Formats: sequence, structure tokens, C-alpha cells
Amino acid sequence: MENRQQISLWRRIASIICVSVAVIAAPLSIGSLWVSAHLTDTDGFVKTLGPLAENNDLQQLVSGQVAESISGHLQIEQRLEAITGDGWLSTVIPADEIASKANEAIKSATLRVVESEDFATTWESALRTSHQKTDLIFNGQSSATLDDAGNLTFKLDEVFAGIVKTLTGFGIPDLPTGDSFDWNLKLIQNDALPTVQKVYLAVDSIGPWAIYLNAAVFIAGILLAPKYLARGLLWLAVATGLSFIALKTLIPDFIQERLLSNVNADLARAIYDQITSGLSTSFIVTAVVAALLGVAVIPLIRKRY
Repeated sequence: MENRQQISLWRRIASIICVSVAVIAAPLSIGSLWVSAHLTDTDGFVKTLGPLAENNDLQQLVSGQVAESISGHLQIEQRLEAITGDGWLSTVIPADEIASKANEAIKSATLRVVESEDFATTWESALRTSHQKTDLIFNGQSSATLDDAGNLTFKLDEVFAGIVKTLTGFGIPDLPTGDSFDWNLKLIQNDALPTVQKVYLAVDSIGPWAIYLNAAVFIAGILLAPKYLARGLLWLAVATGLSFIALKTLIPDFIQERLLSNVNADLARAIYDQITSGLSTSFIVTAVVAALLGVAVIPLIRKRY
């Protein structure tokens, strides 16, 4: 009798440990599975961030910075001043006024481009190329440095050619016509890249199967002591529910400060929301289902035990 009581005690202790570990690790395993499918996988990454092409904050950022980059590349005012000099010709051809009009034309042209449907294709192409390059860097299969990870490179040769044609019509001479024009947007700040690399590699390794291991530990705990099924499910609901709340309230500020400070706050939040929307749904669905099942089995547990 004493031996049977000792075995029963150890089974309860082992069950509590297994269920506790599984409940605590559940948000991490759910997050790892989701990240491995939507962030470390190239197709999933493109599908997750692709809709941002229609985000107004992103369009304003891209159009503004591309316009500034093109203006700096063309050096319109310097080209005009080189022609007019400081003499009477500079009063006839005011370089600053013409350059200002040219810059406005560049801004309008780039904004029209990023607001067009074609920009979505350009955006997705940049996402795919960037992810493939970043994956090689993180896995040590590229000669590029870690600082080159997380860059989105946009091939804007056609946009550049169209703008040059427009400015040539303004009478601005000697503008380059055959230049290849690329523009880079760095999403992740450099000092965060080592941490991002470690998380990326860890998720890439354990993400696809972590949830199955977690489920196995939870089931093992319940098999050792079935009477803890209701409690385990309710605690699972609490853990994933709290994870959902943290994902919506506490984590965004940390991500914006540590990873996405290269862009403005509104755009950083839009990127964060776009990335985590699916994960948030996974957490809340798990919490609701676990809570309903937990409540449903309470009468059965009480009747049997």
C-alpha cells in the first residue's frame, strides 16, 4: 500500500512538472512555429510583409527618401551653377529656382510610382532578395558583413530614367541617362543584428518541431495524472492570453526602440502589426479553445476523481 502511495505521489509530482513546463513554454513554441513559417521562410516573409506596399507611411518614407537620393545623385543645382557661374547669366537662369522646381518634380514622380500598383511588385521583389541575402549572411554562407543584413534594395532604374527625361524637358543639361540606380532601406538597426541573428538561427532550427515536443510533454503530464487536465487547459488559456496582451501592449515599444528605430514610429508600428497579426490570432484562438475545453472537462474530472 505504501509503495502504491509513493508511486502515486511521484506520478502527481511528475505530472505537475510536465504540465507546468508545457504551459510556460507554450507561447514560445507557438511563436517559434509561427516565426519559422512567416519570417525565417522566404515565401512566408514576402507574404507577411507584402501588404505593406499599400501603407501610406511606407509610401511617404520611400518616396521622400528616394526623391532625396535622386536629387543628390543628379546634383541639379551644382550642374546649373557650373554653367551660369556668378555672372549675369546666373540672374537670367536662377539655378536655385530651377533646382527647386526640379526637386518638386522628382518628389511628385516618385510619389506617383510608390502609389501605383507596380510598386507592390517592386516591394515584394526587394523583400525576397533581401531575405535571401540576409539568410545567407546569418548562416555564414555569404562574404557580406552582418551590417549588410536586413537591407531592402530597390532597383529603380526605370523610375530614374523617367525622372531624368522629365528634368531634361525642363532644360537641365548633362543629366546621366544610363545610370543604374539602386536605393536601400535598412529596416533593422545595426546594433540589434547580432541578437536578431541568434534568434533567427534558433527559430530556424527548433521552430518547426518545438510545438510538437511541447504538446508531447503536456500530454505526458496529463497521462500521469488525468485529474490535472482541466487545470492544465485553463492555465494554458491564461498563458496564451497573457502572451496576446503582451504582444499588443508591452512588446511593441521594445521592438520599435531596439529593432525599428531607423523608421518613424507610425511606420514601425505598422510593420510590427503586420508581422504579428497572425501570431496574435494564434495566441487568442489557443487561449479561447483551451479555456472552453478546460471548463467543459471540469464536470467529468469532478465526477471521476
